[in-house]
Amino acid sequence: MVEKVLEMDVDSPQQLTFPKRRRTGLTSPNINNDIDSAHDAEHASVAVVSDVTSLRDVPKWQEATEAALAGIVAVRASQPISFDTDYVTCFNATGFIIDAERGIILTNRHVVGAGPFVGEAIMYDHEEVEVRGIYRDPIHDFGFLQFDPKRVKYMKMVEIPLAPEEARVGIDVRIIGNDAGEKLSILAGSISRIDRNAPDYGTYTYNDFNTFYIQSASNLSGGSSGSPVIDIHGNAVALQAGGRTNEATNFFLPLDRVKRAYEFIKEGKSVPRGTVQMKFTYSPFDDVRRLGLPEEIEAMVRRVRPGGIGMLVAVTVLPNGPGSVAGLEEGDILISINGKIVTHFVTLEEILDDNVGNTLRLVVNRGGTDIEVDVAVEDMHEITPSRMVTYGDTIVNNLSYQLANSFNRPVCGIYAAFAGTLLSPFSDNVGILIDSIDSKPVNNVDEFVDVIKAIPDRSYVNVVFYYIHDKSAKHTVLTQILRQWNSLRIYTRNDKTGLWDCKKIPDYPKPCDITPTDVKFPTMEGDVPKGVADLVRSIVRVRCYMPIATEGNYDGEWSSYGVVVDAEKGLVIVSRRTVQVSLCELSLIVADSVFIPAKLLFLHPTHNIAIIQYDPKHLGATDIYAAPLSEKPLKQGDETRMVTQSRFGGPVCIKTVVSGVAPASIRESTEPRWRCINTEVIHLESQSVKSHGFGLLSDEKGNVQGLYMSCMKEDNKDMKIAINVCDIMPAVAPLQKGMSPALRCLNVEVEARPFIAARVAGLSDERLQELQQGMSSTALVFRIKKVENLSTAYKVLNELDYIISINGKLMRELSDLNIQYTQQNLEIVVLRDKKEITLQVDTMDYDKGVNKIVSWSGATFQAPHKAVLQQTRVVPSGVYCTNVANGSPACQYSLESCNWITHVNGEKITDIDSFERAVRACADGTYVRIKTDVFEIRKVYSVKTCYHYWPTQTLVRDDSMPSGWRNADKSK
Repeated sequence: MVEKVLEMDVDSPQQLTFPKRRRTGLTSPNINNDIDSAHDAEHASVAVVSDVTSLRDVPKWQEATEAALAGIVAVRASQPISFDTDYVTCFNATGFIIDAERGIILTNRHVVGAGPFVGEAIMYDHEEVEVRGIYRDPIHDFGFLQFDPKRVKYMKMVEIPLAPEEARVGIDVRIIGNDAGEKLSILAGSISRIDRNAPDYGTYTYNDFNTFYIQSASNLSGGSSGSPVIDIHGNAVALQAGGRTNEATNFFLPLDRVKRAYEFIKEGKSVPRGTVQMKFTYSPFDDVRRLGLPEEIEAMVRRVRPGGIGMLVAVTVLPNGPGSVAGLEEGDILISINGKIVTHFVTLEEILDDNVGNTLRLVVNRGGTDIEVDVAVEDMHEITPSRMVTYGDTIVNNLSYQLANSFNRPVCGIYAAFAGTLLSPFSDNVGILIDSIDSKPVNNVDEFVDVIKAIPDRSYVNVVFYYIHDKSAKHTVLTQILRQWNSLRIYTRNDKTGLWDCKKIPDYPKPCDITPTDVKFPTMEGDVPKGVADLVRSIVRVRCYMPIATEGNYDGEWSSYGVVVDAEKGLVIVSRRTVQVSLCELSLIVADSVFIPAKLLFLHPTHNIAIIQYDPKHLGATDIYAAPLSEKPLKQGDETRMVTQSRFGGPVCIKTVVSGVAPASIRESTEPRWRCINTEVIHLESQSVKSHGFGLLSDEKGNVQGLYMSCMKEDNKDMKIAINVCDIMPAVAPLQKGMSPALRCLNVEVEARPFIAARVAGLSDERLQELQQGMSSTALVFRIKKVENLSTAYKVLNELDYIISINGKLMRELSDLNIQYTQQNLEIVVLRDKKEITLQVDTMDYDKGVNKIVSWSGATFQAPHKAVLQQTRVVPSGVYCTNVANGSPACQYSLESCNWITHVNGEKITDIDSFERAVRACADGTYVRIKTDVFEIRKVYSVKTCYHYWPTQTLVRDDSMPSGWRNADKSK
């Protein structure tokens, strides 16, 4: 029986929601480089004695292991693009030289990977050479890397001979590899089995099959993948592949088929691999007896194959494959092929590999009856994909034999290696097969390209898909084709260069003209005042797509309701949870009936609103309604009606009472991103409102006094808050008059404190009585919590200052701070060090966000945004790293987000322009020194560029573009 194996997670600097490879052999890099130059003189720690090693053998082991060290390399690599079962990642592993003249290294398939590979091999003397993948077996866990031997200048390389015939039960072995990131640890073990079935590493990941594995009593950890298993004579008898982490058991791949493949590789020939699209397991005789194997056949097999303990049984016969077409079934016991008794995997594979394109006569036993069938042998490479298509971050390839076998599916269809934008909001789901796009079937990558490139830009289409484990249940998702952010590219593997050649599909239809559409809104049932019922026609759904992770936010798609506040100008208010940054694509769904484009006008610097605009002409004669806004604030005890949409899609009205109004308190995020500050939040009595994500709080005449919307909490979590409309009118009113908001900002965050805290800080009795006179239901005083760095207030106001008054008016409520929006200078009386002092503070134009973004080596750089300036006391430079993509060079060489960039190759960096000039001067394939500063901790990283997969790109603000942004490299 196939045994389930528990594996170590492959660590990654950025956690992803889709599964990581689970295998003992790979480790991800960390800040302390695994191949540390401080250990240049370090030698391997040699564990030469195991529990079964005789003391007289110690000198032999010492000689064998020391002789092998110069032939073993540490592999530092990345998989830059997801493909098939391999997901983007950076890792460390091991390999060993089997041909020094040609520079051929043997390692695991899951190291070389099925998809793109970028890496280096670190020799024993710490020389570094580039390596490229030249072969990875379609199903078995081995592959070959190649390097230029001339690049190794200081060390005499050693070849480790392959000796698969020397693997026997009971022999003592040494596993020499990059164990847990350590430079060439040597661990002892002994072989306990040579005929176990291939281990199971789980679903949606690589699994070996149709081969024996060798089992050993030894304990290894991450980084040992690809290590040679050495006998006392210095021969490699097996290849380290995986193991259990909860016990000292490891699994080695036999080298029989590895040695055969190498013979073809060194002669420059392709490696023939045959298949009948069946998976076999090695079952002991007691199991096959229960399947109906006659006693006389068992006796015959035991006689012909003395020492054997079982036979091969079919466990998977892929539909429409050669085995299925020939009539073979699961549970069939293999007896012979072309008259030769076959009970072992090596014999099975020898026959299949030598007969690609031929027909074989198989004899199987089914329930005690012998059956003879003729089966065609197929080329395994033809059903192993070597091409992929990317549409933005969506990555698809033809369904592989590997995955088809795991789920007993025909080897056909198009598999989403990463679902991405095309299948949002299922972008992080795995196991997706795409059935059709825009009602056109897609069965392979060529059909996928033909369909996508024919769709006009900015069109909406339906994508039908299903999960590989359940083809009967189909799902649909509505997606928008956005060419600016999602170019169409075809990648083809090229083993001569080690790269995947990229072809961009440049031609596509331009956007179609928008035809005005008349739609009807649903009506509200029940006894509801007309003014309140009319509000239903002001509620629209807003979709926001953020193509780039920036300003501490994630890329992806968000959606929520918004409210139309000016039908003539097409103004809509939506939450900043939905529209988080200026770099976004916006659209509206009106009456759940029609899509229309929208653009961003305004992001409020402190309150939870964004204002967007659509073209009213696109709605024809649609009776859309502009919600009337009331500047009368809601207060404790006020009755209100919340107009919202039920989870079933219809409008509802909920009567409720304001239980209180209090300042919002939202903690800072680990990665600085925008949050709502200096805002009074309305708390509602009814519990039923909490089940909704959006609502309009109105009086009985339908005047909207408050907005109930989702808001971003710390670390990208959600909460729901209601705010008074009067607090946002300084931003809304100018837009309703056709002007841009000219908001000024003090750039401070205040927090509410009880009077007793202010009294301890020195508040006088006279001031206490003044502040308490005519105060609201909340008895609070306000203290400065944060002063934004680089602001004019930063040099005047201090954290922990208590604000007594602004421009002569006592500050009793947060709304008293709204005066900042219209005044260029404020006279503020603060309590500091038990003394009241009067300060003159200039306000500043409100922050409009970043206006330039540079992507380099998979990291995103920008000027520091508002949130990071709120959370830092020192600004080392004008360039901030906001995101590092998994699998990128920046990730591989441990550059981290939330770092300030101060120097590039020794050149001082002052702003995003100087950074762009510096990195664009760096050649491809070279190391670039990046000096960073975070909390005055300075580090230098060396990042090796790889522009083939990670080119330098620049985005700049451009109001003429639908998204408001332009790719400055579009023409390149």
